[in-house]
Amino acid sequence: MRPLLPFLILTAMLGCGQKRSATDPSDKTGSSVNGTASSLPVANRKTALTLNAYRDVIDLSGYEDLGSFHFRRLHFYTKKNPGMMIGSAKVDEITAYFIDRYAVKIRYKLSEDVAAYLVDSLTTDTKRVQDLNRDWSKQRQIKWNYFSKIITYQNKCPDDDLALTLTNEICDSPYWLYVELPGYKKKVAELKTVENAVHEYLIDASSALTSSPD
Repeated sequence: MRPLLPFLILTAMLGCGQKRSATDPSDKTGSSVNGTASSLPVANRKTALTLNAYRDVIDLSGYEDLGSFHFRRLHFYTKKNPGMMIGSAKVDEITAYFIDRYAVKIRYKLSEDVAAYLVDSLTTDTKRVQDLNRDWSKQRQIKWNYFSKIITYQNKCPDDDLALTLTNEICDSPYWLYVELPGYKKKVAELKTVENAVHEYLIDASSALTSSPD
């Protein structure tokens, strides 16, 4: 068994400390997307980019602002060549997803395969290791929970990643690593629903005004 990921990677990628089996469902140290500021864990480095970190105190120097959506509640930042390593592979690009100013998802773009490193570093259960290796061999994708974070690693272009489409980026990287809080996708869907409802209300209100007698 290899040691845990280096401190820098654990801090930036997972925002957690002690190692635990990926199959342990009892861990409660993480928060969902709907967590409040008072319930969020405090990072070891106050300015580090970690899940649940508050955007206004994170050091985003060198990051490109990709824009915001859904009444500015969903915001994206990205940085090329952040000087970070995962295993022996260099991270080519890191992208942070914020909802209501809290980091809820982080994406890593890599040119080298780190599947074996991730599985060996983050999983202690032998059966789970076998299952993940089988999934990687057949589907070129593995997914598991770690400290109440959802981790997805895949050897295919993301098909529902809004951050990837913002810059019309060509999917030229073979490997993508995502780390997100539970409830991220549900929260984004809720933001879309609210925005659509507001737009429909404004359209109806405008139509009512234009059709009313003088």
